[in-house]
Amino acid sequence: MARRRVAYYLVKVTRISGWLLMGVVLVCIVSGLSMCGQLGFETLMSARLALALHKVFVWPLIVLFLVHALTSVYLALRRWGWIPR
Repeated sequence: MARRRVAYYLVKVTRISGWLLMGVVLVCIVSGLSMCGQLGFETLMSARLALALHKVFVWPLIVLFLVHALTSVYLALRRWGWIPR
């Protein structure tokens, strides 16, 4: 019963981190395009604000990527039988 609870919460962590990661990646893409002045994104924010946002979201991007990737890999290895249940 406890194993089901752990797997259940790991799936929830994977899904939540995936959605948060998508938002952070979108902010990084938009701020990067705004800094470069491409595709009309320079009208959304100034280059200074874009650089500040880009710098602020580096560590959340790294943390969310690691959480999402590690939990996904662990669950995949369990599903494939490489890690016993």
